[in-house]
Amino acid sequence: MARLKFVAAAALGAVLVPGLAQADAEQLEQDLRTLAGEGGEIAIGDVSDSMFGGSVTAKDISITQADGDVITIRSYKVDGDYDDPSEVVAEGIRISDSDLDIAAKSLTLEKPGSAVLDFSNLSATYNAENPLPGLSVKELVLDQTEPTLLDTEDSSELRGAHIEVASLTASDISGDAIGEFSLSELVGSAEQFAELGAATFSLPTLSFSGLVGMQEDAPQFDDFSLSDLDISSDKLVLTLAGMTLDSNMEDGDYNSSLETLTIDLAKMIELAPVDERTNLRMLSNVLTAGSGQLTLDSVLNGTWQQDGDTGDLGTNFELNATDAFKFNFDADLPVAIPEGVEASEYFASLDDWTELDTLGGDVTLNLEELGVFGRIAPVVAAAQQVTEQEFIDQMRTQAEGFGTLMGPKLGEVLTGLVQLMAGEASNLAVTLELPPSSEAEKLSQDPLGLPQAMQMQVEVQ
Repeated sequence: MARLKFVAAAALGAVLVPGLAQADAEQLEQDLRTLAGEGGEIAIGDVSDSMFGGSVTAKDISITQADGDVITIRSYKVDGDYDDPSEVVAEGIRISDSDLDIAAKSLTLEKPGSAVLDFSNLSATYNAENPLPGLSVKELVLDQTEPTLLDTEDSSELRGAHIEVASLTASDISGDAIGEFSLSELVGSAEQFAELGAATFSLPTLSFSGLVGMQEDAPQFDDFSLSDLDISSDKLVLTLAGMTLDSNMEDGDYNSSLETLTIDLAKMIELAPVDERTNLRMLSNVLTAGSGQLTLDSVLNGTWQQDGDTGDLGTNFELNATDAFKFNFDADLPVAIPEGVEASEYFASLDDWTELDTLGGDVTLNLEELGVFGRIAPVVAAAQQVTEQEFIDQMRTQAEGFGTLMGPKLGEVLTGLVQLMAGEASNLAVTLELPPSSEAEKLSQDPLGLPQAMQMQVEVQ
């Protein structure tokens, strides 16, 4: 008897499953046809279901919309419940409009909520309360067919751009936010990349998380990183080994870094117009001692603490130019926190850090000579056809003159810079005690009195 029931159930399934699957196939074809829009045309080669249900696939789809845009898809597969699929996979995609051609080997959508999406209006489908759980793209290629402006300036033209991306993944996507994003092996070129001219570029890896603010055109990240960026253009040649950013303020700290940013001044001099090469070569000789390679590294570390309605913001920034100089900035700022607001929320929501309501604070600026100041006098003196000592004496006289006009403390800073150039010192430090930001407007009316108001101290070693 049990065996008979099993056979009967199997027979019933064999009858029902194809019928249900056929219904899904018909529904997929109907839904795909809506993508053509009013006045558009669509051709579908074949729509079929898997043998035992569970997926439905449309093949050889060609859509021509009323505005002339063309979409072709070799295969479009819906997995799982048709009304709430677990995955939608499109393969062999190509989208062509008047400005851009986009192609991809595959596009996978995780739990998209429907079998067929209106890709022209995804922001209406997915929002902060209902994001797209996941998306992945393989072998993405973009070809620009018409030039465009990156901003309102005519010099911002982007023309003849070609970009390839080996893979791209993202999660929790809405019109205003992306939870996680990563791409690998981006390479590209452009006949005109705004003011940079013709350019090629590559970026092996890029990732970020916690992106918000896209609709307000004010994006913010929890963290961001990239590695081995390489840009070569008519006016700029550089490589960047790495960049990281952690701006999530909830854990009490934030940091960022640039690792081995190398600007190839020698190559840029070769590419520059003839009448610009002399000045560029002088700058390169001062910054790089003739090597033509300027290498920069930077680190920013910050912390915050809250004590009732006040917070303490600490920041340390260091910029190192190899064989040139090292600059360090230290700040410790007490900050007023609005009543009823957590410090983490307050700092994270700031669009402009100059809006901080500071209650004073201490700032230290430190400049260390690593070679660049010692090279200024020989290079400039040769260009002016004077001796190095004559140039130094001239700079010293000018520093003293500015000190008379602008106050003794600023004069000490300028004189300290001359001492670095003359080899008489290797370090210049400036310390400031900041007044509350509420007094900033009053102090701005007397800029020459700022050094005294901030108890400015200058130390040359």
